[in-house]
Amino acid sequence: MSFGHNPLAAKYHIAAGQQASLLTINLSQDGVNHTLIKIYGREHLDTISQLAFEELIVEYIKNNFTLYIDDGEIKLAKGGIKLGSHQTDLKFVLPPIIPNVEKVVISIPAFKENENHQTIFSYDLNGTDHKILSSLNNFQSTIMLSQPRRSLSWIWILILGVLSFSTIIYLR
Repeated sequence: MSFGHNPLAAKYHIAAGQQASLLTINLSQDGVNHTLIKIYGREHLDTISQLAFEELIVEYIKNNFTLYIDDGEIKLAKGGIKLGSHQTDLKFVLPPIIPNVEKVVISIPAFKENENHQTIFSYDLNGTDHKILSSLNNFQSTIMLSQPRRSLSWIWILILGVLSFSTIIYLR
């Protein structure tokens, strides 16, 4: 992924599953370093272990990620991180997501500390697509995947009414 190494871009991808769903995150290591230096300072980061550094990244991601699917919040819990020299990848196991998702509300302000940062949020839920989150949309989006099913009873009443009226006129 060429954009994965762009320090001003991150990619989050969610895939729905019947047993579990998966969130995969690809981050530029330069972007991660730049943000964490702004938050914690270079001196602090130079003195911590790799494990502590990885924990800082995971905690930062969890604190800067909000996802609602059909009004139910999905929290980041179990997951893993693979720290690289150019790119860091994270994966989180999420609960199963129903196949007929109608609405997704996403907010990922992570890395907003990096000027001109953007996050590509792609999804394979009730259709496949992506949204670009940036300062232009306050790093959030509401995605309508399908319109709620509306009751057709009023249409049937209207059709029956017209047919009844037509029948009355025809019989006269």
